[in-house]
Amino acid sequence: MGRWLRKWLLVDLLKGLWVTLKYTPQPAFTFQYPQERRAVSPRFRGVLRLQVEPATGAQTCIVCDQCAKVCPDDLIALGGHREAGLKIKVLDYFDFNLSRCSFCGLCAEVCPTRPIKALIMSEDYELGSYSRETQIIRVDQMYDGPPIEVYTR
Repeated sequence: MGRWLRKWLLVDLLKGLWVTLKYTPQPAFTFQYPQERRAVSPRFRGVLRLQVEPATGAQTCIVCDQCAKVCPDDLIALGGHREAGLKIKVLDYFDFNLSRCSFCGLCAEVCPTRPIKALIMSEDYELGSYSRETQIIRVDQMYDGPPIEVYTR
C-alpha cells in the first residue's frame, strides 16, 4: 500500500525538484573563455618549453639527447655543435612534433640540467591549429611559445 501511495503522490519527483530548487539561488560558476582563462593545476602538463638562465639569459639545454631517446612517440629531434673553448654543446635545432604528443612528461622528467631544468611542461593548453605545419614547434618558438590569439566578435 505504501509503495502505491509513493507512486501516486510522486514522492521521488518531489525529492528531485527539492534538490534542484536548493541549488538554484547560487550564482553560476562559469568562465567567459576567450576573455578569461581558467587557472590550471600545479601538476598540469602542457606543451614543452625550453628555459634560459634568468640571470644571464644563456641557454640551459646541454644537447644531451636524453629527451629524444625517452620520448615513446619519437617526436623530438635536436642537435647541436661544440664550439672551440667551450665544454658544452650549443643548441642548433630543437623540433617538437605536437600533433602526436601524448603529454606523458617523460621528456621533462629525464632532463639532467640542474638547478634550472632546461625542458619543462608549460601551462599552455590552447594548442589547436588549422595545419600540420604549425604543429611542429621549432627552437625559436620553444622559449616563448606560440602567440595567444585574442578573439573578438
